[in-house]
Amino acid sequence: MARDIYAKSMENFIGKFPTKTFHKGEIIIFQGESPRGTYVVKSGVVKAYNLSIHGDEKPVGFYNEGESFPGSWTYERVPSSIYYYEAFTNECVLYLVPRNEFLVFVRTHPFMALAELDHYVKHTISLSMQLNALQHSRANEKLMYTLHYLALTYGKPLKDRQREIELHLTHQDFANLTGLTRETAATELNKLKHLGVINYANNMPYVVDLDQLQKILKDQYISELDSEYTND
Repeated sequence: MARDIYAKSMENFIGKFPTKTFHKGEIIIFQGESPRGTYVVKSGVVKAYNLSIHGDEKPVGFYNEGESFPGSWTYERVPSSIYYYEAFTNECVLYLVPRNEFLVFVRTHPFMALAELDHYVKHTISLSMQLNALQHSRANEKLMYTLHYLALTYGKPLKDRQREIELHLTHQDFANLTGLTRETAATELNKLKHLGVINYANNMPYVVDLDQLQKILKDQYISELDSEYTND
């Protein structure tokens, strides 16, 4: 019920603002740039990332329909964007909302404020899962924990505790997410496929078997997260 009220209020509010379409790989906001306003995703997926000193891409999150960015700028914590924001899908349609109007709407609509809070809590958990994955030294563990994070955060539940990652990821995307080379990421993903942890094919999404993943890792940390997300 609360989500329905939020969705209707959000739709009525942002519907009056213009939209802009970006194509896959197109930069929406550059790091260090002062945005033109707050963006809200109407359709498609947006990727946020940083660049290492060597120019390597380091993804920090993805934004789906109804989510707004860049939060740190919108809520006046920083004077400019701290990340790059790029269209991740073939076509991203975004609303562009003046920051002051967005903030007034959030502050005067409790359901909107709660929805924004929920988004940032989930984003914080997502970042902690990413950090946990990167702390592991073995390539296969980095990938398994990364798959677990992606499955819970961007996954659609299927039967038998399987989740379909609703992001079209390449081996290079996994390399960027884990700090591995593309070749190593491809090799380890193929091994995990043979172990039954994942299933995928060309132009098909990754499906993660949470039970099989937990059977290999035997980690209470992911068991608790599984319980939280699957009961959400």
